[in-house]
Amino acid sequence: MLAAFLNGIIRFALRHRMLVAAMATFVLLFGGWQIYQLPIDVFPDLNRPRVVVMIEAPGLAPEEVETLITFPVETALNGASGVQAVRTTSSVGIAVIYVEFDWGTDIYNDRQIVAERLALASGQLPEGIKPQLAPISSIMGQIMIVGMYSEPNDATWAFAIRGNYSKSLNTRVLPDLLRRSFADNDISLSDQVSIRVQQVSNRWSLSDPDTGLHFTFVQTQRGLEVHRTTSPMEMRTLADWVVRQQMLTVPGVAQVFVMGGDRKQFQVLVNPQLLVKYGVTLHEVELALKQSNQNATGGYLDEQGPNEYLVRALGRVHTLRELGEVVVKHRDGQSIMIRQIARVEEGAQVKRGDSSAYARQENTFVGGDAVVLTVNKQPGADTRDATLQITSILARLEDRLPKDVTLASDLYQQKAFIDLAIANVVEALRDGGLLVVIILFLFLLNFRTTFITLTAIPLSLVITGLVFHLFGLSINTMTLGGLAVAIGELVDDAIVDVENIFRRLRENRLRSEPKAALLVVFQASVEIRNSIVFGTMIVVLVFIPLFALGGMEGRLFTPLGIAYIVSILSSLLVSLTVTPMLSYWLLSKARGMVHTKEGFLLRLLKWLTGFLIRGSLRVSLLILLGAMLAVGFAGRVAWQLENDFLPPFNEGAMQVNVLLPPGTSLQKSNEIAAVVERRLQEIDEVLGFVRKTGRAELDEHAEGVNTSEIIASLNPHSTRSRQQILDDIRDRLGDIPGIAFAAEQPLAHLINHMISGVKAQVAIKLYGDDLDVLRRSAEQMKTAIADIPGVKDLLVEPQVIIPQMRIQIEGHRLKQFGLTRGDITEFVETAMHGKVVSAILDGQRTFDLLVRMDESYREDMATLKRLHIQLPGGGTTRLGSVATIYQGGGPNKITREQVRRRILLQCNVADRGLVDVVKEIKQRLKPIETALPESYFIEYGGQFESQQSASRMIAILFCISLIGMFLVLFTMFRSANLALQVMVALPMAFIGSVAALSLTGQTLTVAAMVGFISLCGIASRNGILLINHYLHLVRFEGEGWTREMIVRAGKDRLAPVLMTALTSGIGLLPLAMAAGEPGKEILYPVATVIIGGLISSTLLEFLVRPTLFWKFGVNAARRVVEAERREVDLVEEIQAADV
Repeated sequence: MLAAFLNGIIRFALRHRMLVAAMATFVLLFGGWQIYQLPIDVFPDLNRPRVVVMIEAPGLAPEEVETLITFPVETALNGASGVQAVRTTSSVGIAVIYVEFDWGTDIYNDRQIVAERLALASGQLPEGIKPQLAPISSIMGQIMIVGMYSEPNDATWAFAIRGNYSKSLNTRVLPDLLRRSFADNDISLSDQVSIRVQQVSNRWSLSDPDTGLHFTFVQTQRGLEVHRTTSPMEMRTLADWVVRQQMLTVPGVAQVFVMGGDRKQFQVLVNPQLLVKYGVTLHEVELALKQSNQNATGGYLDEQGPNEYLVRALGRVHTLRELGEVVVKHRDGQSIMIRQIARVEEGAQVKRGDSSAYARQENTFVGGDAVVLTVNKQPGADTRDATLQITSILARLEDRLPKDVTLASDLYQQKAFIDLAIANVVEALRDGGLLVVIILFLFLLNFRTTFITLTAIPLSLVITGLVFHLFGLSINTMTLGGLAVAIGELVDDAIVDVENIFRRLRENRLRSEPKAALLVVFQASVEIRNSIVFGTMIVVLVFIPLFALGGMEGRLFTPLGIAYIVSILSSLLVSLTVTPMLSYWLLSKARGMVHTKEGFLLRLLKWLTGFLIRGSLRVSLLILLGAMLAVGFAGRVAWQLENDFLPPFNEGAMQVNVLLPPGTSLQKSNEIAAVVERRLQEIDEVLGFVRKTGRAELDEHAEGVNTSEIIASLNPHSTRSRQQILDDIRDRLGDIPGIAFAAEQPLAHLINHMISGVKAQVAIKLYGDDLDVLRRSAEQMKTAIADIPGVKDLLVEPQVIIPQMRIQIEGHRLKQFGLTRGDITEFVETAMHGKVVSAILDGQRTFDLLVRMDESYREDMATLKRLHIQLPGGGTTRLGSVATIYQGGGPNKITREQVRRRILLQCNVADRGLVDVVKEIKQRLKPIETALPESYFIEYGGQFESQQSASRMIAILFCISLIGMFLVLFTMFRSANLALQVMVALPMAFIGSVAALSLTGQTLTVAAMVGFISLCGIASRNGILLINHYLHLVRFEGEGWTREMIVRAGKDRLAPVLMTALTSGIGLLPLAMAAGEPGKEILYPVATVIIGGLISSTLLEFLVRPTLFWKFGVNAARRVVEAERREVDLVEEIQAADV
């Protein structure tokens, strides 16, 4: 049935040649256009469905956040449909909860499930606490980081004076001469100016809060230049209300996080002594500001003729003066206003984060303190398109911003990695195709046969592109990698068909009574049809296990498998239709075919093949024994290979995470970060970088101000490898005292976080209840594994005790004054932290209106004790009389997972296999784990866990594929012996694969395993060709079961066997010679394994195969031929009667 169907396809193609040619031309043109329209990305969709819940709880310590918020929400979410893991972080005033769902679930349905569970838990949360779902964004979604900073230039120049003022300005003192110079240039400064030393050498900034003026001083050899520049507050306002808003209009942008600068607030800074003097309470101040800053509507007035009027009561304040005139209280015939009891100003919101940006210009860096905007994309959005649109918007905006404002959009762009990676893979695809053309022509020495064979490549590629378009797949390094792996194989079927047609046409010309050329082409195609079809079926079959891989590895390699299988099936279709049609048109009437001789190279190779086969048949036992020993040795080497999950990417960017002891102030963090920045500027490959310290508003990463993240873009043309640059960074930062740091790449950092919730390759999680025990045990574990070779960036999660100032309310004292605990806590919250009571509108912009004690009354413990609290019956009392104020300590944060407290020990791995390092870590930690208290336990996570699960799955599925492969071969040959004879190619290929990995110094990765899976199908094709030809020579060409028949078969099939092996291997050569290049990292081990395996399997094909067949296969082959001769054709009764 199958044979008849396939014969029908060939017959149709030869009968309707013009139709087939027209359809092929249409597919080529339409498919090429569709490929041009496909979206482009660096990787397939790697987004594991994850919902992030952020819960703000101002004023609560981590222990309170854990007890009152995290635990109830965590309990509600665990057990929800599809939830795989719940991880939580409880920090000061905020809880962040990561809810991870199973791969393949719908993110919108997942968010609905989380929202429903949060609604159930809301009744258990403190009053006023409202959980919020973070916007949907891609795990690979940090597509772009923009630095916005002030750069003095000619347009900002105000004046200059002679002399060097560095010494005075470094002490933050404004020299009298400089102040007079401002006056001489008609610039009035108040007495409240502040000077700040910028991180760029020889620069200082001056801010005057009273006048709103901001200047930058630049010390040059000629003197001091004074530039009128944009203040950090103006910069942040522009970023929030102009730049960010424009970015959010781009389709595909999920969120834009803004960090740095000074976020503008209208601040009412209350003097507690004046509150006492005028008899006003903080609560009255809050109430007055709320009620005095709102509009109201009075409905409509419709009795004024034909028009109606909307009645509005406009009560909002807009200026500082209006704010100061707000009446708080009326007493003794006089109004007490805000300005009488407080200082009103436009100030900066208290910072919990800061940032900077630098870009290289020639041999120096420009930039400094900056506002940094991080763009996250939506899942499925086109990174390149979104980046191009944002870049275009920024270019237009820059002309409308102040002259000193620079928008640096190229500090980090994922698009750069995508473009470079795709270009590299396309280049490998192109070079591989050219090498295939050269190999084909060298063997065929005929332009026509070469042209016919090569048509399989473009047609197969465009058909694959049409399938991509149909199923919504993108062009990425993995889909292109599938095509690159298949590029040499796309011509395999056509090679076998064209070579057989060419040989049969030449033989037909030499006959005394030649057949019709069309019939010869048909019969020659039918002759090798089984070999082509079953060979392709096996290639497809061995790739099917890729579709069963789960997790990130499945997401990575499934598109590669789709591209590979679709292109191979497309090449089969081409070989059954277009190849016979073109062969008839171009070869049947070709002149000089009778006199065409094989090339010298081919004749030489055939002579050598005959010599090798005859020799192997004479020493068959020795050959078989040598092959068995080689396979055994290869197995031993493979067992000793170190194991990894995936080869490291080369993103062209580095991420350095710097950790200071928890409790470090933001100012100190900025100072240490400046040292790190100067060290990075010394590295020649660094083109620019951004630094983010602490947490940006709306950001799901609840980092303390002791944490800095620096992302640097690197020169893609550097002569140094990724690992060399990483080592250089580690060396330069290693001697900075008091810091811990980890250096990785941005995408690798995100992938690690997606796999295990940890920003490193290896995560060692210690679970328990007592935070002190967890901290001590984690430090012991760190000491135990610190000297293991290959361990890098070893860090203990900074869960430590940080200093706290505690105000312990004494209940028995409250009775004396008629106060409640709520009165005290509200007073402390407003006085110390401040309370946003309303918002000031400035056009479409809104700014918080904050009430807080003036800075001088929040400085120390003694001042706090003297703060006066209004009593309900009149009079005041000091805070110290109703509360005990003392210094204490508490955890900076508490992390939880699996409904348990958890502390984390993390590290990266370099210069060794990941799995091997983890094995040694487990051995070192075994004594510590045994000594842990009851109910405490260790769990290992990270990339190695994915590697182990993927390896197990590949091994299981590979065994199933081998069974399927055997059944297909048994169906073809109807002999278990001959099926196993073909499968002998697999251990032969295994020898070369292991040798290639060992010689190139690679580890055994999931990518290498995928390469071996690909190799199994390719290597088995040659065995099918040879054994099928053995049977053909006996059935149809009068040969017997002799050694000469085996030699002849080897010579006859030498050209297609060598051409298919060489084209498959040579096509991969550009990938195998590009270790570490962006986009080729995962494909490099795949190509290496296939090339190594093809070399060994092809060489041994003419040594082991003839020997094995002669010793163990001849009798089985004889039975197959005899069984076919005895086979009775099953035809209908009428047909039998006619015969």
